[in-house]
Amino acid sequence: MPVHTPALGAPCWFELASTDPARSIAFAQAVFGWSADEQGTPMGPYAFMINGTAAVGAICGLPPGAEGAPSFWSAYFLVDDVDAARAKALALGATAFGEAFDGPGMGDGAALADPGGAVFNLWQAENAAGGELAMFEDFSIGWVELATRDVEAAQRFYGELLGWTFQDSANAPPGTRYSEYAAGDTHYGGLLQMTPAWGDVPEHWSLYVVVPDLDIALSATDAAGGRLSVPAFNAPGVGRIARIDDPTGAGCYLIELAR
Repeated sequence: MPVHTPALGAPCWFELASTDPARSIAFAQAVFGWSADEQGTPMGPYAFMINGTAAVGAICGLPPGAEGAPSFWSAYFLVDDVDAARAKALALGATAFGEAFDGPGMGDGAALADPGGAVFNLWQAENAAGGELAMFEDFSIGWVELATRDVEAAQRFYGELLGWTFQDSANAPPGTRYSEYAAGDTHYGGLLQMTPAWGDVPEHWSLYVVVPDLDIALSATDAAGGRLSVPAFNAPGVGRIARIDDPTGAGCYLIELAR
């Protein structure tokens, strides 16, 4: 399977912090066909999830201080200096969750919330290139999306922090704005305008896993103990999309691309 080397500023790692890592791993294996390479770390077991020959991301337990929280997926964005990027994010209105942290043998990270409250991570890889991922292929992450109530404010924040460029999409849902972002020459995701219909749902980042057949993936989700949280719908010019939760409640989108 081809692998992708993320550009500076791009999403470069994906992590599921689970209340029950074993159940989350079993679910991902059943629905996506990922294999698990479990490593011991000072923070506890850390399972690298492999699609073919490259890692998609990892599944681990909840981080210290998150006891009692539900399971959640998170995205990391590649920077060349995590301390400088963290300081810049704070100056731009972000909120930090503790100090920067060390991933022994891998790099350094920082967890923050952007000015709208969406949680994200910065990552300075131990090697400058940031490593290779299985991405944009079947059963890997193919899109990383921010749901926000203020697209222009999000553009200012992430454009200044991560150097993104933006292009409004002609495939936005009716009555909304959708702005795709690019790092380098690659479009990695979009900024989705939240409407009043979202109610009090917090601003948040979401991951999309590409599947070759959405109906088969939804059937596998049900068989593996997951739950359909947003029924399948057609996104014109994009594909068919649904949102699922794993047995521990961690949610992600599935997308069968229009081919």
